[in-house]
Amino acid sequence: MILEAAIGDAYGAGFEFQEMNYIEKYNDLTQYHKHGMYTEIYKRYTDDTQMAIAIAELLLEEDNWTAEKVANKFVIAFHRDKRRGYSNRVYNALDTSKSGSDFIQIINNQSGGNGSAMRAYSIGYIKDIQKLLSFCEIQAKVSHDTIEGIQCAKRIALAVHFYRYDLDKNNDLISFINETLGENEIYEVTSPIDMHGYPTTKAVIKIVSEATSMKDCLKYCIDFGGDTDTVAELCMAILSQKKACDKILPAFLLEELENGAFGKEYLKKLDQQLEEKFGLM
Repeated sequence: MILEAAIGDAYGAGFEFQEMNYIEKYNDLTQYHKHGMYTEIYKRYTDDTQMAIAIAELLLEEDNWTAEKVANKFVIAFHRDKRRGYSNRVYNALDTSKSGSDFIQIINNQSGGNGSAMRAYSIGYIKDIQKLLSFCEIQAKVSHDTIEGIQCAKRIALAVHFYRYDLDKNNDLISFINETLGENEIYEVTSPIDMHGYPTTKAVIKIVSEATSMKDCLKYCIDFGGDTDTVAELCMAILSQKKACDKILPAFLLEELENGAFGKEYLKKLDQQLEEKFGLM
């Protein structure tokens, strides 16, 4: 799941907030493209996946979460492998922090952005829904202590949970999320897809609920423009768990994805460890 998400993130980064005519010309799933602002983001995942890695590592290590434990993981993941893509708010807070406690004191956590959602998907492995919702809220409050930040993290984890545990046999994804969260949300895509939590998660949930092919979905979700790396990352993570979905992607996406200390082999190992801990019984 994290590997597929990283592929979506790295491919989508080449189109993040680009003009629509650029996306129409180059979004053909034949090669990676450089980020429009940070040229070092080329065949590399962004902050989206780095923060998701931190959450996955904590999920493997800890059954009792606190805000400080979450924040400490963010700081560790950042300093061992600094990379761009973060908002200035988060990048500067992480860069200044030496511990999770530092980060909590420095960060302005009143954000409605999609950062709390972009990293939450592995929490969907948790079978107990109340525990899942609790972990989503704990991690969201570290940097996005708003109703939007918290609810949107829960939406993404619930989408993974829904497909992983085959709940689609008796329900549909949107109804499941609305019922679980006590919402009556209408899920739709507004182009370009804004980087706040609500428009991002409404688009992602709508797209994956209808998708039957990861390849087609990857192109389709980027065609809307906007925050393409986050949308592609989340769509690929969720669809990796959807049984009624063709998982085949163009070979170059995996072959050319970065493979440093925390590259694709590390992501494969994390995925394997998550499967071992949360294996379907």
